[in-house]
Amino acid sequence: MELDNKKKQLTKGELHYMNIIWDKDGASVNDIMEVLPSPKPAYTTVLTIMQVLTRKQIVEPQRCGKLHVFKPLLSRDEYISSFLEETRDTLFKGSMRSFLSYFVKSEKLSPEELNSLLEELKKD
Repeated sequence: MELDNKKKQLTKGELHYMNIIWDKDGASVNDIMEVLPSPKPAYTTVLTIMQVLTRKQIVEPQRCGKLHVFKPLLSRDEYISSFLEETRDTLFKGSMRSFLSYFVKSEKLSPEELNSLLEELKKD
């Protein structure tokens, strides 16, 4: 699924809710509220965020008895891929080498870890 990044960008709060939905492969407002830490937001606050995610075409509400269960319209991997691609393009001028180099350096990977990672990548 090709993402329209302007429409599909998620705020930190929206992403938190989406992680719940992805973990559960769909969730009602009550399901989401169960997982949220205290102090819990109002039901209407959670519902408003779900309506925003629906307008952004990130989730789709499906009737399940009296409840609406919000189902993801894109996978976590699709979102991550789009997010990282945009990050690479905007912060690293499209350079995958610069993008990867940044993480290798900032995470201070040892030569052994780097070699292990390279071996893993060769298998795929």
